[in-house]
Amino acid sequence: MADDEEVVDEETPGAGGDESEGGTPVEAEKPLAPPKYEVRPGLGEKFQSQNIRDIILTTMQEQLTGRQYRSDQAQKWVKVIANAVRQRVQELDMKRYKILVQCTILEMKGAGVKCGQRCIWDPETDDYVGDLFRNDSLYCYTIVYGVYMY
Repeated sequence: MADDEEVVDEETPGAGGDESEGGTPVEAEKPLAPPKYEVRPGLGEKFQSQNIRDIILTTMQEQLTGRQYRSDQAQKWVKVIANAVRQRVQELDMKRYKILVQCTILEMKGAGVKCGQRCIWDPETDDYVGDLFRNDSLYCYTIVYGVYMY
C-alpha cells in the first residue's frame, strides 16, 4: 500500500497530454527566465538634478512672488509648494526612485539661520537638490531627495 502512494504522489494530472479540468490541453512548461534584479539605475535613469532644480525654482516663484510673510498662511503655502514639486518631479518618470520633498518658509527678520542634514545612502544612485527663494519678508528653502529603491 505504501508503494502505491509513492506512485500516486509522483504522477501529475494532465502530464500525458490529457485535458485538464478546465477542458484545455496542458502545455509543456517553459523554463522561467532568471529574475532581473536592478541594483543600479540605467544610463538615462539617474536622478535629474538640473531638471528638478528648475522645477523647484519655478514652483516657488509661482506660489510666492508678490506675497508677504503671514504666519497663518505659511503652513498652507508649504503644503502647496511641496505637493506641486513632488507631483512635477514624479512626472519626470525616474523609475524606482522614492521622492521626498521638504519645504520650509521663514520670516525675514534680520536673524541668521543655519540648517544641516545628514543622510545614509548610496552616493552612486541617491542624490538631493535644493534651492531657495527669498524676498523682503520671507525666505523659502525647498529640497528634493531621490532615493533609489533596490
